[in-house]
Amino acid sequence: MMYFNTYIGKMVQIELIGDRDRIGYLIDLGPDIIVIYTEKKYLYMPITHIRNITLQAADDKMNTESSPAPVKQTGEITYNQILANAIDRFVEIYIANNQTIHGYVKHIAQDYMVFYSPLYQVMYIPLFHLKWISPYQTHQTPYSQAQDQLAANPTDPTFAMLPNTFEQLLKDLEGEIVCFDSGIHANKIGLLQKLNLPFVELITADEKKLHYNIQHIKNCIPFNK
Repeated sequence: MMYFNTYIGKMVQIELIGDRDRIGYLIDLGPDIIVIYTEKKYLYMPITHIRNITLQAADDKMNTESSPAPVKQTGEITYNQILANAIDRFVEIYIANNQTIHGYVKHIAQDYMVFYSPLYQVMYIPLFHLKWISPYQTHQTPYSQAQDQLAANPTDPTFAMLPNTFEQLLKDLEGEIVCFDSGIHANKIGLLQKLNLPFVELITADEKKLHYNIQHIKNCIPFNK
């Protein structure tokens, strides 16, 4: 990653897996994450989802982004550190399907996080599928709600009692109604019948039995929470 140090403070184009290209100022980087400033916000991107990084020419017509205020670069940031610092902060995250989700990181497990969204409520999101995370200013809240209107905003001690892995979590949800991938498709809502690795069996409302590879489940929303 040291060869990107010369790009710090300059405009770059980043090709991401599962998202559109992002153009912005490279702010900081670490062993497994980079930070860019684009569209007036900071995006923290795990390197695992980056296809390539290209330095943009100074006179490139796509360079319409104004430069951010100077930021001290440490070169020591890590993905885990960023996630830990995001707990109980209002953030925007991107997973897939050209849809961002707004809410709060509530708990970080071994390979997934607990996320609270005013729209979706409690969500379990495998860390592998998180393409980027962007924190809002500390005074901002979802949909301008007051803090006391966000029922799940205070840290729930029961989150720390959840299983360590996403696989174990799905096992514990057997017999419960769940929604996969934000329920964008009706066939991803149903009864989680059984986990038989690497697949999970889901029974939909019309009694269809569908089997999903858990490695491709981008989030799980339990309806009993």
